[in-house]
Amino acid sequence: MLKERRTTARPHWVFWLTCTIAAGVLAALVVVVLAEEVLGHHGLVLADPHVTAWLVAHRADWLTSVLKVVTWLGSLAVIIPVAVIAGLVFVVRWHRWRPAALLAVAIAGAVGLYNLVKHLVGRPRPPSAIWIGHFSGASFPSGHAAQSVACYVTLALILGAGRSGLAKAALCGAAVLIVLIVGGSRIYLGAHWLTDVLGGYALGIAWVAVVLAVLLTVWPRLLRGTR
Repeated sequence: MLKERRTTARPHWVFWLTCTIAAGVLAALVVVVLAEEVLGHHGLVLADPHVTAWLVAHRADWLTSVLKVVTWLGSLAVIIPVAVIAGLVFVVRWHRWRPAALLAVAIAGAVGLYNLVKHLVGRPRPPSAIWIGHFSGASFPSGHAAQSVACYVTLALILGAGRSGLAKAALCGAAVLIVLIVGGSRIYLGAHWLTDVLGGYALGIAWVAVVLAVLLTVWPRLLRGTR
């Protein structure tokens, strides 16, 4: 019976590990392609001014007020407290340190990576005349987009481990919704171009995939739940 359980569990583990690696490789390729297009000023980058111009032309006072608040969900000023509170719950209530470590590594790694890529690419931000707020540093990729993926997607995966399919779908859906709204707010507010946000999403996904792939290799019990 024990041997049969192990045989059944291994294909399940291999499946999720393969999917995670495939997602990470695909996302990393997207980052490379977008970076090359930004540096060469071709491809999807040519659509950036048109997307931004359309959003600026359709700005509304009520929407601006909402997105000026919502965009903070992608800021480290919000993400760090969220991660700290979640980590305390994992350690104090669940008596598990691995989920807290996973979340911390996911966020810290994403921050380090997007800062490195920003330095290497050095893309200017959109014209300051359209900014709603104050922004500094290079534009590609969007740090808010990358760290939002790292925080909220990782948190959804942790909370969804061991739960029903419906619960997992609800948690992942909520995480994706937050990430999409944060990314959209960065373009709307004039902080980033569309390709900056897409690059941030891809970078965040690639890094989370790396972390999960390592964890699934050294800690296969992740699939059985973290609590």
